[in-house]
Amino acid sequence: MDISQLFGGVAVLVLGVLISFFAWRLPYGSDVGPGPGFMPLWIGIGLGLCGLATTIKAARTLRPQDAQFFLPKTKQVVLIFATLVATFLLLPVLGLTAGLALFTGFTMRATGRHGWFWCGVATVACAAAVRIVFGSLLDIPLPKGLIGV
Repeated sequence: MDISQLFGGVAVLVLGVLISFFAWRLPYGSDVGPGPGFMPLWIGIGLGLCGLATTIKAARTLRPQDAQFFLPKTKQVVLIFATLVATFLLLPVLGLTAGLALFTGFTMRATGRHGWFWCGVATVACAAAVRIVFGSLLDIPLPKGLIGV
């Protein structure tokens, strides 16, 4: 284990506690079954427990020579996380279909394992799959951006 896993465990623990806190404010049940707070509460509890277990394990096995925070793949993870944040910020402009498709293609290319051709194929396939499965088969209205996709 290294120090980054300790920080990751603490981050997941905090996220789980926050999700549980806000879910606790929602009704747990309704007249017909689980309410809007049921699922988020249990997801938050599960995340919190996983974060706690990871934090404890990382703290127990941490050695002074493992104090390296940035591992070789850390830049790649930060880039993908930044891309995810940018995608959600651009959803009002791009729309859900285009946003998810571009996120898929960009992250495939950013990982460095796929060529431009396959990234393009995956981008088009993702857009088509989202539109067909959610827009047509399940008849779920997808958010459209300013560009209308």
